Amino acid sequence: MRSATSMIELVFAIVIMGIAVMSLPLILTQVESNNAFALQQESILAAKAEIGNILTYEWDANSYDSNDSHSFVLTTNGDSELNATAGTQRRVGHINADYRRKFSPVARQASAIVPDGILNDVDDFNGASNPLTVTAGEDAGALDYVFNLNLTTRVNYADDNATYNISPLNGFALNFANAPATPTNIKVISVTVSGGDQNITLRSFTCNIGESTLLPSRPYR
Repeated sequence: MRSATSMIELVFAIVIMGIAVMSLPLILTQVESNNAFALQQESILAAKAEIGNILTYEWDANSYDSNDSHSFVLTTNGDSELNATAGTQRRVGHINADYRRKFSPVARQASAIVPDGILNDVDDFNGASNPLTVTAGEDAGALDYVFNLNLTTRVNYADDNATYNISPLNGFALNFANAPATPTNIKVISVTVSGGDQNITLRSFTCNIGESTLLPSRPYR
């Protein structure tokens, strides 16, 4: 059995190595593309999770009444037609029944968006910046990627040009460019995720609608 390498075998080896080397840039490009897609998906998921967490908090620091154990609708400076009608605790469209959404019997105003350091309403997340490290897999020695992201949250009142006491409602358009300084009935929560080449912003809206009172408990029969 001969041990020498024939010319044809050498040519085949060179061709195979050439194909492998030529494929390397394509492989690296695909890996980079996969990582970019994974980063985008992780960024969107992180922003959605952060917004979901913020939305579990009260609409405003003045919304919740500990004596009545539920949240009331608040009076605002914007959209006066959505304030309580004269002599009632309800706005136009509210159901006139017990245990339904309504204004507080004691006048309560929506507050300016100024975080007070106590996480009790969505306003307190305004200006928050949270670093986040995202990894693929639990084994530190077998990670596909490690992404360092930063989540920045902004909470603003939103202005609109709708007239709510006209039916049907038309002309509704939120204005993101000029957030009003005085309270309105809509707040915009914006979470921006930055890291790598990503700069993704997701928005959600929360409205001044209070909540219905729980029905009183009844004995089981």
